[in-house]
Amino acid sequence: MEIRQIECFLACEDNRSFTAAARALNLVQSAVSTSVAKLEHELGARLFDRTPGGLELTEAGQAALGPARDMLRARHDIVDGIELSRGRIRGEVVVGNLLHAHTVDLAAAIAELRRRYPEVTLRMRQSMTGMAGNIAGLRDGSLEIALLAGMTTELAGLTQHAISAESLVLCTAPEHPLAGRAFTSADLAGMRFIDYAPGWGIRAIADELFPDRNPVIEVADQVFALELAAKDFGVTLAQRSVAERAAGIAFAERADAPIPWLVTVGHDARRTPSNAARTVIAILRAYGARVSR
Repeated sequence: MEIRQIECFLACEDNRSFTAAARALNLVQSAVSTSVAKLEHELGARLFDRTPGGLELTEAGQAALGPARDMLRARHDIVDGIELSRGRIRGEVVVGNLLHAHTVDLAAAIAELRRRYPEVTLRMRQSMTGMAGNIAGLRDGSLEIALLAGMTTELAGLTQHAISAESLVLCTAPEHPLAGRAFTSADLAGMRFIDYAPGWGIRAIADELFPDRNPVIEVADQVFALELAAKDFGVTLAQRSVAERAAGIAFAERADAPIPWLVTVGHDARRTPSNAARTVIAILRAYGARVSR
């Protein structure tokens, strides 16, 4: 069993096709499919079903996934330790991004990383299920670190490092009865509400704090949500820093206490981040602090 076979297996699981996996590994497709076939032969089990919709893990493939990630991680740890002993920080870091992480200057952080540590490369991934997808990726090992956001920094099994803190506000059209007025949970009972998709951090907060709201639409675009609010289609929650820059919006804090919105970068508490990942964490924190409210 070779490391290349493990890399091909995991790339196929991540990309769901031999072609996409080959592209990700900068290999020809035949090399990837041959590696996976050899691994299946050695293990005596089919790892993927080849379906019209793409590659699907079999039961054996599911069982192999965790140990395969551990093998690849162990190899990275060996290389990481040797490089550190030589005074070098290098390697690839798979990072879970958030669609609307406004309180970290991500572009500037990545540019700084490139300038100071040119041998560190990033693979940015963004889940359609928002923060829930990032949490799942950290726990199954497909992400090494990820941006997270919510009301708390306490998530079971994860270690989180603070980046920034602000509050969520209620955004309305200027003519709305709640425009610019501190609001309560009772104010939102039955109120037309513009929701985000399940799994998004703001959606989870709305579900917890305002279960009696009246969701009239789900969107996966915060700019669009605020445009709808500006046209009095409904009300929505947004980060204060976002609301302050939005056109045609009135906004206000919750009356009894502001709703905290904490942005962190996290990793699985069971795994020690690589030297490259720790470097990325430090730079993200530095660039988050510069724009924190």
